[in-house]
Amino acid sequence: MRKKIIIDPVTRIEGHLKIEVEIEDKKVVDAKCSGMLYRGIENILIDRDPTDAVQITQRVCGVCPIAHATASTYAVEDALGIKEKIPQNAYLVRNLIHASNHIHNSILHFYHLCLLDFIDLTKVKRGVSSEIDLVCKFFERDNYYPFSSKNNDLRLPEDVNLRCLHNYIKGLEIRRYSHQLLSIFGGKMPHQCGIIPGGVTQKVDIGKIENAIGKLKDIKEFVELYYFRDLKDIINYYNDYFDIGASYGNYLAYGTFYLKKDGIIEKFQPGGVVFNMESFEEFNLSEITEHIENSWYEGEIENPGKDFPKVDINKNAYSWIKSPRYKGKPFEVGPVARLFVAYKMGVESWKSQIDKIITDLKIDIKKLNSVLGRHIARFIEAKVLIEESLNWILKIKEDEEFFVDYEIPSECKGVGLSEGARGAVGHWIEIKNKKISHYQIISPTTWNASPKDKNENYGPIEKALIGTTIKDEENPIEILRIVRSFDPCLACAVQIIERKKLNKKEFLIWA
Repeated sequence: MRKKIIIDPVTRIEGHLKIEVEIEDKKVVDAKCSGMLYRGIENILIDRDPTDAVQITQRVCGVCPIAHATASTYAVEDALGIKEKIPQNAYLVRNLIHASNHIHNSILHFYHLCLLDFIDLTKVKRGVSSEIDLVCKFFERDNYYPFSSKNNDLRLPEDVNLRCLHNYIKGLEIRRYSHQLLSIFGGKMPHQCGIIPGGVTQKVDIGKIENAIGKLKDIKEFVELYYFRDLKDIINYYNDYFDIGASYGNYLAYGTFYLKKDGIIEKFQPGGVVFNMESFEEFNLSEITEHIENSWYEGEIENPGKDFPKVDINKNAYSWIKSPRYKGKPFEVGPVARLFVAYKMGVESWKSQIDKIITDLKIDIKKLNSVLGRHIARFIEAKVLIEESLNWILKIKEDEEFFVDYEIPSECKGVGLSEGARGAVGHWIEIKNKKISHYQIISPTTWNASPKDKNENYGPIEKALIGTTIKDEENPIEILRIVRSFDPCLACAVQIIERKKLNKKEFLIWA
């Protein structure tokens, strides 16, 4: 007999996510991943100046606004035909802003969103420090889920629990350093004001360079000495999670961190497509389609460059999220996707670090298709981007340009592709009469948390859940660990709104 489990909302993620699974003989046999928040960022952009897009689209998310800033800027520059004219200094500064946000997110995801699923506060001694006592008191005041008797799968010994909790607190400080690093070049965080079409808003002097290097060294110390040790302990005590949470093994990355070499734009983090963890091919933008079979919209939308579908709240569907597909297949995006692509392409700066980690952990690279693999991938990204940021800083030339002038044509189209911490971010723009006439966003969680498409293919998170053994059906911690390993962001995933003004009654329904 089947049993249904519904978790709504899933906590310690961004946004409103509902997970519904069916259990038979303690195994998940069906899963539904539902985006429950209805938003309208794209519609806000219509009839605005194209240069407004970079600021408005950052408001999609306060956690990963930089990915939207870069994708939006690239979309506008693609439409205007000025990508090759952007100065190298501007690309370097943009990369520093963007990398700071990625590094921050790796620490946020491991320590402050996921670690609480693995550590046990009841095994932490009180009186060690006032900070530890305050944190324990804060979590226990509401019988917080991971530390209550509900979670029967907490395996860490007392000393590891204490150290991880101490680093949980230390991680808050390091995240602040990451934001400060970003603000040196981007002005503020969230919603930076440094990246704009044409380049960046300020020049970089020696004072900013010295300040940034200091921040990076502090972050580097934490990542290499503390983060990796804590991650290895989670791996040692929860080694079975290499065999839990596998999705299709199809990976897609647009790539990001643009640089100019001999007048040609290259990406430090490459883009591409990997099928079933094996075959690699170059990415083809025209192969992206969107399905709405199980989403609350009318009709059928295939091309992201087309207009919006209309809302159909009475439709037999289960999500506000659409279903992006590549060559008709579901693809996981995010850190694991980026590492697989770089590895298959043999990019040394990435491949050497991947080889080093998987050798140290004595695993095959295919084990990255798992809960633990997603955590390992985020650590590798943080480590590599810290090292490369130190190189980028030293390549900035104070006496060269940081911005190029441009004019907005009457009509044009563009696409901006970048990478958020959670995966591939695409922005599509169309300009008419020098104003935005169409704008569409496909965010990482739109890929990962998508519902089944018209061919009955599950979304990647749904696929990762199916087949999972649930030890305690009353407290299915396995489901939460799998879902959180994707770092879902529902604020990013649902942007679409039909292009009409809502009356007061309709507005209240959607709100």
